[in-house]
Amino acid sequence: MFVAIGIEITLFGCGLCVLQALERIPEPGKGNAPGILFYLFNAVIMLGIALIARGVPQEYPAAIFLFFTSLLTIGPLNFFYYHTLLYRDRPLPYRALLHLTPAMACFALEVLLQSRPAAFKKELVGGFLSDPMSSILVIPLVAVVAHILAYVGAIIKVALSDISISESPRGFRFILYIAVSIILVIALLLGGFLGKEPAVFIAGGIINVWVHISLYIGIRAYPQFFCELKREIKKKRYEKSMLRGLDTDIIRDRLNDLMVEEGLYRDSDISLAAVAERLAMTPHQLSQMLNERMSTGFWDFVNHYRVEEAKRLLRDTPDANIISVCFQVGFNSKSSFNSAFKKMAGMTPREFKQGGE
Repeated sequence: MFVAIGIEITLFGCGLCVLQALERIPEPGKGNAPGILFYLFNAVIMLGIALIARGVPQEYPAAIFLFFTSLLTIGPLNFFYYHTLLYRDRPLPYRALLHLTPAMACFALEVLLQSRPAAFKKELVGGFLSDPMSSILVIPLVAVVAHILAYVGAIIKVALSDISISESPRGFRFILYIAVSIILVIALLLGGFLGKEPAVFIAGGIINVWVHISLYIGIRAYPQFFCELKREIKKKRYEKSMLRGLDTDIIRDRLNDLMVEEGLYRDSDISLAAVAERLAMTPHQLSQMLNERMSTGFWDFVNHYRVEEAKRLLRDTPDANIISVCFQVGFNSKSSFNSAFKKMAGMTPREFKQGGE
């Protein structure tokens, strides 16, 4: 009874992962691919767990096609997904694809296996699933598990180095909860499979589904927590990078966070010195970087965010008063608002509101 219910729960988890992948397809901007693939390969793994628990692959070996490839893919995809969550507009370096080499080799072997006669596949796969400890395939299985654990350990190390336990205790507990849950899932799945204990095996599948349900509900019920956690991680990474010297890309990311995530441009008293202090830089260093590396001045940089926000408010709220928008986005006078808006939008706020864009 428990195994039957567990199979249904695991299949539900498979569907949930597909849903999460589909949700990310229409999202604007870059960096969607790792997230989409992460959830799709998780869906394949959950489907494989359910089918193995039900005994389907013994009769139909093709039912677990891509299962082992997915196991080897999920570790690297965790790394890629972590990167894109933090730096959505910064593409992964091509050398990162080297992490997928074992998965690609496994994919070639799975394709080769599926091209063999049905009798051969049934004998190999059926024998492995019926008595894994007596099959030669137990060796690559252990290697796959070691590969997964290596990535889990590496991800935990990276994540915990990015989170301050004292400043973000909830974030630390969240990462610890996910890490312990994943290790427990691996232990139950491997132990249940090798020990031929279906209840233990499917228990691992159930906990895996629970981890994904927790993430699914958590992101929607507590979006502010995840935004704060992301800001904390990026801030700590920035502080560590400053110890090694100025890094233009990281400074640009941090500047963007201050403006977009924290809305610093809305402060009418904002100054070069105040922003430089937030960045642990001197005003001269910040001014020089903006001029030489980003080809802009401090006030043009700040006013860009103000004007973009003003355009959004004027476009989305037709009844908005121009003066109120002026002060809402951080300008302290109508003349400076009009001047900056015309410089960047090519028209006055009134012309824009009347249908200039």
